[in-house]
Amino acid sequence: MTYTSFLVSEFLLIWRRKQDVINVLLFFIIAVTLFPIGVSSSPEFLASAAGGIIWCAAVLAILMAVEGMFKEDFRDGSLEQWVVSGLSLPALILLKVVAQWLAFLLPLLGIMPLLSEMLFLPESSFWVLIMTFLLGTPSLFLIGVIGAALTVSLRQGAMLVMLLILPFYLPVIIFSTLAIQAAEANLPYSGQLALLSAMSLLSLVISPFMTAIAIKASAS
Repeated sequence: MTYTSFLVSEFLLIWRRKQDVINVLLFFIIAVTLFPIGVSSSPEFLASAAGGIIWCAAVLAILMAVEGMFKEDFRDGSLEQWVVSGLSLPALILLKVVAQWLAFLLPLLGIMPLLSEMLFLPESSFWVLIMTFLLGTPSLFLIGVIGAALTVSLRQGAMLVMLLILPFYLPVIIFSTLAIQAAEANLPYSGQLALLSAMSLLSLVISPFMTAIAIKASAS
């Protein structure tokens, strides 16, 4: 097994299990569309809250996506094969996260214009929303896989994953919504984007190694 063949196999696995990706995207769409129905359909209110609505729905969808990221690998013994493969376990984990992130993000970006239009998000804020997703969601996936690895051997680990990692998601939500609000007010937002980039880079450095430790403990 090589790193390239591993990445290709992950994309093929995602394609075979594409219903999981579709379920996450449907959950995201439903969560966004229910908000105007349940709270307020006022264009002024939705325009001011659009960034927060989309980001909160995205966080819940990502939690749904990462919770079962290692479940099948644990059941079929793939995790043990990763450990003894001779390849860097943190690198394999990072490749899996990249594949899952792309499978989630690319369809999401495709439907984002429609959801933004539905929530009356100002055009000036749309591209800032896209930038916050590109810079912020990597850290959410990287943090999420730590919780997924810690609970991979538990049958009912979804709630535990949420309790473990949701507090670490709050800074990403806060700085993303602040950037969108700053764009709406024609204020500088480069500082918020820089902080999102820093959090993703920090997660990139720490997460694969912490996840590898958790996987080794689960596989042993």
